[in-house]
Amino acid sequence: MGEPKEFMIKKTSRKKSRSVAAFLGYRRPSGPPGARNHLAAVSVMDNTNPLVRRIGSLRRDVLALNTTFGRNLMADDETQHFRVMGHLAGHPNVGAALIVGLEPESAAKMAETAAKASPWMPIEIVTVQESGGTLKTTDRALEAAARLSDHLASARRVECPLGEITLGAECGGSDTTSGLVSNPVTGMLADRFVARGGAVIFSETLEIVGAEHLLARRAGDAKTRRRLLAGVRRALDYAAGAGVDLIGCNPTADNIKGGISSIEEKSLGAVKKGGSGPINEVVGVGERPSRRGTIFADALCGGVENLTSLSASGAQAIIFSTGIGNPIGHPVSPTIHVTGNPRTAARMAENIDLDLSAVISGGMGFEEAADRLEAELIDVLSGKPTCAEALGETEITVSRAGLNL
Repeated sequence: MGEPKEFMIKKTSRKKSRSVAAFLGYRRPSGPPGARNHLAAVSVMDNTNPLVRRIGSLRRDVLALNTTFGRNLMADDETQHFRVMGHLAGHPNVGAALIVGLEPESAAKMAETAAKASPWMPIEIVTVQESGGTLKTTDRALEAAARLSDHLASARRVECPLGEITLGAECGGSDTTSGLVSNPVTGMLADRFVARGGAVIFSETLEIVGAEHLLARRAGDAKTRRRLLAGVRRALDYAAGAGVDLIGCNPTADNIKGGISSIEEKSLGAVKKGGSGPINEVVGVGERPSRRGTIFADALCGGVENLTSLSASGAQAIIFSTGIGNPIGHPVSPTIHVTGNPRTAARMAENIDLDLSAVISGGMGFEEAADRLEAELIDVLSGKPTCAEALGETEITVSRAGLNL
């Protein structure tokens, strides 16, 4: 069966026989392994969100993936919407997908994107107009979900190399401890993954402003360097043209309360989560990288939009570094919240997967902290629910192609 929609909060530990550089995942007929084996019901556009929610409420083994917009989008907005939602449907953590649409043309378009991402995946489509209304569509969707569930019934976790993982790195609710502890430790883990042949994606273009020259030096080639710097320039030009003062909106009010004084200071801490190795490629929102190693995603927005972009780009798990605290995770890619702030670790314990605040107090070194984060990640990849999964604190938002500051 697929992963249950509701998780029991429990501790799991790695089996002693498992290789340190491996996790227990779902081996696919082709492509990367999954850390989850979801049966996903995917809404093509916002007007089918209620149907998808209903399907998820009637079948506990269905992961309901809703969206914003989707209807009558044009040009880059349309392309980006179908790329992101199609890549979520065809994600390695999804074992089968049910596409739910208003009419057959847009549903088929999303199914095609999912099939290109995961050619092995069983996919079915139901639409309101073809089915003849809400209740008939619900009946057909439940029948399709039962068939798809049968495809998942025989799946078992097997040992998979960590080098086949794409890891997302995100930060939010940042404070001074983010740049001192949780981001650098995330970056250390990123370097370990890259050394094993894995891929690490970090992003948020607005949060490299003031540190872009450091990343440009790490660009693996001239094309990557140009695209990285072009993304920063595009964001700054847009802000200037709109009369927006970046200092007034980034750092945010909670960042400032946490001791961050400027966007440059915030960026210098934020870029640490991407490790120290060469940046091999720059991708757009929800694009799948063509290379392994360290990848930068030119995705401007933070929070849920950025988590959605990282997941659509193929991240089987995401490390979420937080200082002051941010509970949100992604429904497809398990999101591990880590903090170096002792107050946050105590105050928001139900939302924090890993407390690294002993680095601040001097009771833990950086290598030990990276070891603990790696052990937590392997357990999560192997099936341990994150706090966000257990509490249902997950969400999807697809960024619009127009810049959002």
